Amino acid sequence: MLVMLFPASAQAATIWNGDAGSGLGVFGSLNCDSPGSVTAVDDATHGKVWRYSKPSGSKRCENHGIAVGGKRYQFQNGSTYYFGWQSKLSSTVDNNANFQWKSYGNHIQNFPVVLKMIGGKMSILQRQPGGVEHIIWSRAITANSWHSYVLGLHLSSATTGGWVEFWFDGQQQAFTDGTQRWACRTWDSSNEPKWGVYGASGSSVTNYVGALKVGSSYADVAP
Repeated sequence: MLVMLFPASAQAATIWNGDAGSGLGVFGSLNCDSPGSVTAVDDATHGKVWRYSKPSGSKRCENHGIAVGGKRYQFQNGSTYYFGWQSKLSSTVDNNANFQWKSYGNHIQNFPVVLKMIGGKMSILQRQPGGVEHIIWSRAITANSWHSYVLGLHLSSATTGGWVEFWFDGQQQAFTDGTQRWACRTWDSSNEPKWGVYGASGSSVTNYVGALKVGSSYADVAP
């Protein structure tokens, strides 16, 4: 008898899949001011995606955290996570955030890392303790254009014990210091991701977001 042996296939370490076809239960909760809404819609190119609709006059429309196995996921200090997604903004007006790595509980940073629009550019803002803020990357984008993002975070409450890595449209990016890994503080007492639209309260902005994933490596989440 001929027995053929094949190497075992590597198992992906995807922690969370925020597929828009799976319903709002993929999120920990929503933080979307009425009459804004988070809904699943069909995109001609990307299939089913999330639509975060923030009307003019509203402050925010975001999800708050993620759920795995029906329970709110707890991110852990000392661990490394990669967040992957695709996004299309209806407007490139300045805002406070389209992605937040937001602090909760007894925190001192408020938001260690955010992606936001500044002067027509998608920008990464990194906030250190004491309110010290750095724009560590930016790139001009146009309204109604799809782009892919992967954000890598190693979590640490030490001043420069954590780090940020970033890929834009499939290419790893260098930060303003010339490196591909920005050393910083990335953890408070509790942190969770938020996607959507925050700020731009005088404008109506819709953020279409697809291919949402969280994993332990770039390959786990790359759109």
